[in-house]
Amino acid sequence: MNRRRFLQTSAHAAGALPLLGASSTKRPVLSGIQIGAVSMLDEGIERCLDFVQEHAAVDALFLYTQSYHMRSTPRNVLAEDHPSPAKGRVGRDLPYLWVRLPKEPFAGLSVQHEAPNSQLEHGDRNLFQELETPCRKRGIKLYGRILEAGMRRADRIPGYRSVATVDINGTPGHGPCWNHPEYREWIRVTIRETMKAYPLHGLQYGAERVGPLSDVLFRGLVPSCFCEHCVARNSKAGIDPVRAKEGYRQLFELIQKVENMAKQPLDGVMTSVLRIMMRYPEVLAWYQQWFQADSEIQAMVYMTAKTIRPNADVGQHVDHQRSSWDLFYRAAVSYSEMAVHNDFIKPIVYHDILGPRLREWVIERMQKRVLNDLSEAQSLELFYALFGHNPRTQPDFDTLPQQGLSPEYVHREVKRCVEGAEGKARVYAGIGFDIPHYIPNGMKKFPSDPKSTYQATRLALEAGASGVVASREYSEMTVPNLKAFGKAVRDSKA
Repeated sequence: MNRRRFLQTSAHAAGALPLLGASSTKRPVLSGIQIGAVSMLDEGIERCLDFVQEHAAVDALFLYTQSYHMRSTPRNVLAEDHPSPAKGRVGRDLPYLWVRLPKEPFAGLSVQHEAPNSQLEHGDRNLFQELETPCRKRGIKLYGRILEAGMRRADRIPGYRSVATVDINGTPGHGPCWNHPEYREWIRVTIRETMKAYPLHGLQYGAERVGPLSDVLFRGLVPSCFCEHCVARNSKAGIDPVRAKEGYRQLFELIQKVENMAKQPLDGVMTSVLRIMMRYPEVLAWYQQWFQADSEIQAMVYMTAKTIRPNADVGQHVDHQRSSWDLFYRAAVSYSEMAVHNDFIKPIVYHDILGPRLREWVIERMQKRVLNDLSEAQSLELFYALFGHNPRTQPDFDTLPQQGLSPEYVHREVKRCVEGAEGKARVYAGIGFDIPHYIPNGMKKFPSDPKSTYQATRLALEAGASGVVASREYSEMTVPNLKAFGKAVRDSKA
């Protein structure tokens, strides 16, 4: 037994990691990469395709058809070892719509796409059309990738503010309402016309949002949506809108008092939260209806795309909060339910960046609010217990920002998704590396280790994934980690 195999076996025996190679992954495996249009156009299509295929064994591009959701990533976290150093979007006037869609099908809708503008940088390019021949020549599949936009890009989406959520105070929320008929129709027409215009192999859709219960209890945000469309939907389901709004208002006021260090509830925060939810069961019912609306949109995306191209591979992006730490979402929507209206599910399983995210976005936020009865260390212990992590093999609270979670997390979450899908949908695991973390006044790059990247990729495939997708964004990915990802894919096929 060589040294590497001995170390793997020892770690497996100690309960730290599943044993690589313990089960065969010799089956067709999709090897994708998430990439932005700007990266391809800046580096050059042919050169970029050759680069990702050589280093990362890529046979599928997941390319944004629209990037309304994008923030301007600072250059200090972009990769510098690509064929052309990544430039990102900072200080550049770039398009947000990367497909060419006819105007007529959108006539009469309150929401429109931004108009083509050849004066913008790359504004005269039709990238998806330009990619058809070079991708086919290299055997690379092309997937359209769509993420829902928040309201910060509403100035680039005509009419977008008209479909915004409405919070309990009657003011616009931070995203579109999933029950707004105009918003749903805009998505439907967008999917239909995109699939008609381009011979895409597949399509990935996703919304990186949760719901009002998580927003208020975890982050202290004003809960929404209580617009006329949500009121009508819930009323039809027998849910009293007045009582639901009052329940959410009381939860919000409770969390505000906890945040402001006012007098703590006599019976503790968690007991007080449960008391409100028991007195107002409409809170949970309203939340469930919110995610049913989200699932209906995904089903609509699936059916619309398949109607145009029955053989297209259409699936759902499950972002990091949904896949890895939002317990309410996990209870509301199972992978089994997702598999009914998807060819594939792509759960985000970013193991190393989950360290700082878990500390700052989960434990610190929740301990200030709904978990205020516990210390930060106790809150982390509770998280590990609820989500099935072994605390002996994962970082403690103080080392989370530097260490991240081990690749064992990837294996467990992918296996959960594979078993939940029950063979009704494939699983393409989103393997994260070189991902920046938000800090005050900017971003900081989390240093990914190629050995860990390799192991996470292999373990995702060992857990039963039908594919892996290099994530978050190609513009951030360094060559050593791209190579580690590619080697894991090639080794799994050997």
